[in-house]
Amino acid sequence: MPYWKPTAKWEGLDVFVIGGGVSLETFDWSLLENECTVGCNDAYKLGAKVCKICIFGDPKWFRTHQRGLVEYEGLLFTNHGEFQRTRLDWLWTLPRKPHGLWTNALAWNTNTGAAAINLALILGAKRVILLGFDMHLSNGRQNWHENLLNAPDKAVYKKFIEGFERLAKDLDRVFPGREIINVTDDSSLDYFPKIACDKFWNERKNS
Repeated sequence: MPYWKPTAKWEGLDVFVIGGGVSLETFDWSLLENECTVGCNDAYKLGAKVCKICIFGDPKWFRTHQRGLVEYEGLLFTNHGEFQRTRLDWLWTLPRKPHGLWTNALAWNTNTGAAAINLALILGAKRVILLGFDMHLSNGRQNWHENLLNAPDKAVYKKFIEGFERLAKDLDRVFPGREIINVTDDSSLDYFPKIACDKFWNERKNS
């Protein structure tokens, strides 16, 4: 699919970003069926009812999952340069920037989760709600899903967190009036306000 012209299809709404942390292993995915969602990498396996948009940034990951992605009924995005001239009519692209936040490109900031946040903001999110942004290993595990590509490595999280710092510094300048809220219990990511998962969903049910 050719270059995607950014469109604020979710203007003023909450957009949930589905990360990869082990904290989501027992998450009730039905809570997201009526929400706006951007899922990272393997989140596409949850189906389009839960993961409306999926984003990836690693060509090796794409090649590993391409067969399953063909069947995915949601929208698939990437910012990797290898795909900027793709002939696949089911893959949307935006240019990649190295860091920060952009209105017409997706910044990488060292990880797919950060690119997903940038995409959610471009889509018009008033609040970006982070789920599964653990930023640490849990009992030696890295993901709630089966990671077919990488062995658990605690060293990667320092790099990831540094990327989020650069993203956070750009938020008020590039997307004034927007919020990023981390709804991930025991998260090591401290650049955004945190709300305990149970508290957040109880308040949402009663609002």
